[in-house]
Amino acid sequence: MNIIFKVPALERPSQLRRVLILLLTTQVFLSSTLAQGVSRNEFGCHCMEYWTCITSGGQPYSYCGLSASSVCCFVPFNAKPVGILPRLRRTKTCGKKGSDGKKEGQAEMFEWPWHAAVLESKQDLYVCGASLLDEMWVLTAAHCVDDYLPYNTENGAVLKARLGEYDVSTTAEPLRHEEYAIQRIVLHPKFDNATLVNDIALLELKTAARRRENIDAVCMPKKNDFKEGSKANCYVTGWGRKDENSEHSVVLKEINVPLWNNPSCQNALRRQFGPGYHLPRTAICAGAEGRDACDGDGGGPLVCEKAGHWYQVGVVSFGIGCGQRNVPGVYTRVASYESWIKETVGHTHP
Repeated sequence: MNIIFKVPALERPSQLRRVLILLLTTQVFLSSTLAQGVSRNEFGCHCMEYWTCITSGGQPYSYCGLSASSVCCFVPFNAKPVGILPRLRRTKTCGKKGSDGKKEGQAEMFEWPWHAAVLESKQDLYVCGASLLDEMWVLTAAHCVDDYLPYNTENGAVLKARLGEYDVSTTAEPLRHEEYAIQRIVLHPKFDNATLVNDIALLELKTAARRRENIDAVCMPKKNDFKEGSKANCYVTGWGRKDENSEHSVVLKEINVPLWNNPSCQNALRRQFGPGYHLPRTAICAGAEGRDACDGDGGGPLVCEKAGHWYQVGVVSFGIGCGQRNVPGVYTRVASYESWIKETVGHTHP
């Protein structure tokens, strides 16, 4: 429920004291904002830009000041700022996971707040999994979206990103998902659809996403953060099948997967593809018998934990079956594309 704070009629001294306490605590809460030029008017509220009010956790009451976007804003002492998600290059609070319910194979609500879904805009058809990098960008696999590239424009987006989704069979959740039109698809320039080398793409949102309990950004790894074959705690998430014979999941699933070293992964894949197969250095492998990404998980994130933050190590690219013995899944190694990601994001939003 939205509460509009109004100045009451002052009939008794006790009421006056309560109003003064409210205004005093509001002034303390906004002291840093006031130092940046926000003024207080004769009604006791603070005259500020509309979005400054909203992101401070306040409630606009009426227009004020000379600017057409300035409002009279009341901010309670215990307000929690909403906040726009940080840009990738200055992210400091990324990768904060929600609580784990310890259900084998099933995520908890709000547990993986960066997991996103890419959908066709008109039909709501599921295309692929994805992850939220910052307020304007979503990361997915290039093979998921390359067919849509000729049709996607700023004024006629054929794709959208759904953020904050958990159970796709219901809308009766405490926090509903939010949808954002995708205005631009950026494939890696060296993506090869035949071999799935450089299977990575960035999707630019038309409007900025905002941090919620069920919507947040994942961290980007550095080059040597998670070496192949390390004992890192890693998970892959998605709404794909749990195994080759099951239906697609309606509740977001999570699978704990071990990382492989690339020589072992290459040898395992050569038994499937032949001795001439070469695993690119821009790939990383993960999985075990019964623990693997599956059909419907493509484009989704493989994340690993470090110092209480979760970093996206891979993007689901391809596999052979699901969870077969000695056959890992193959992921695009995100750290190999750090420069490309930052260059793409930085060039669009200086």
